[in-house]
Amino acid sequence: MASAQVEDETLQLATFLSQLAYEDLPQEVIERSKQAILNIIGCALGSANASPRRKALAALLPGAPAERGASGAVTIWGRPERTNLEDGAILNGIAATTADYDDTHLETVIHVACTAIAAILPFAEAHHLSGKEVILAFAVAVETQCAVALAVSPSSYADGWHITGLTGSFSGAAGIAKLLRLPPNQFAAALGHASSMASGTRAMFGTDTKTLHAGQHARNGITAAKMAKEGFASCVAPIEAWARLVSTTIDTSQIAALARGGPWQILRVSFKPYPCGIVIHPLIDACLEMYAFFSSANKTAEGPKRVEDIAKLEVVANPQLVRLCNVRHPRNGLETIFSLYHGCAVALVHGRAGVAEFSDATAAHDAQVYAVRDLITVRIDDKMRDDEAILHFRSRPSSGGAISEKTIRIERALGSVENPLSKAFLEEKFSRQAECSLDRKFADAIIKACWELDLVEDVSDIVKLLGATRV
Repeated sequence: MASAQVEDETLQLATFLSQLAYEDLPQEVIERSKQAILNIIGCALGSANASPRRKALAALLPGAPAERGASGAVTIWGRPERTNLEDGAILNGIAATTADYDDTHLETVIHVACTAIAAILPFAEAHHLSGKEVILAFAVAVETQCAVALAVSPSSYADGWHITGLTGSFSGAAGIAKLLRLPPNQFAAALGHASSMASGTRAMFGTDTKTLHAGQHARNGITAAKMAKEGFASCVAPIEAWARLVSTTIDTSQIAALARGGPWQILRVSFKPYPCGIVIHPLIDACLEMYAFFSSANKTAEGPKRVEDIAKLEVVANPQLVRLCNVRHPRNGLETIFSLYHGCAVALVHGRAGVAEFSDATAAHDAQVYAVRDLITVRIDDKMRDDEAILHFRSRPSSGGAISEKTIRIERALGSVENPLSKAFLEEKFSRQAECSLDRKFADAIIKACWELDLVEDVSDIVKLLGATRV
């Protein structure tokens, strides 16, 4: 009787999402979903053969390549093998998040697409579902994960939880529950099962385990929704009960805010121009502008001409920058993702901040990058947003005794919601990553299919192209 009187905001959310139809989605939500799906598939292709994926393949699909899951149900993106649905979700989720090149809901710092699409797309492939069903399920998954993350932010992240991992099972469960067309009570039960699978800590940043968060929670979501479909029951208000365990700044009204007319959170999702923690991006923008200043100075008699001329580099940014990305000298590519010093240094030294600049080789063997990392000091300003930063530069005295000083302020980082990447940029980003494993004709076909996803009757035809590899 006591539990029956609890205000069940989880059920309110589940009821709204269960009843949501494709026709209810605003066109801008549909378009942003297409962008996010294209972007995350590209990220997975770019890391299809990266170290975490290779190790996971060896663990889940042991044996010679020709023997690996040849008769399986779903595609392993960027690989010739096929496997069962659950292992496919893990393997695709790991690849999608390895390079940290995906997307970000900046208010909560969750990466919304990796777990959602790693669960939804293999399931849709196995069951020959339509593009509209995928878009709807994806929007449902994203909104659920954002609602849950908003409900437990900011203390959960500050206390050491990895918010993408902590909330990922809810995303996967909601997406698959939608594809299974679960009624409200079963939909809520799926979210309840997800709450008992929710975990992931920031201590794992820079390790293989961090990539497992997205993959494992995609698998968790599939399990949670399938169990709920068979009447496997959960408790009343499960998200609220879970939130009290992981946060001291709880706002449970966020859980059902969408059902009460709240804004679509997917419209607050941005896409990354650089493969690293998003809080580093405004600093990279500033350092690339500084690199351009060096380049122009080389053509004149004034100003510093080399990074060796740098006497001082001070960056000013939001406290989240140090909390998340304070590794001064990363030892490998995975650690570079969480190093503000590395991001600044590669931009200043090489004038680029792409996948190659966040690799094992650049992390450990680029002496000039190493030296510039040591020149950087950080000052925190809690009034600054995550997408802005300031760079103060001072040169060493020139032969004439002159000292050059320059300050660069980035108001809105490239890729932020207010300064978004163009459609052409997203296509080029996809193509650069896809070339690691796909012929250009297949990459172009996937780009076209993603933009026209609402017209696709059977997504399995598209997904199979992701296995048409050069491997």
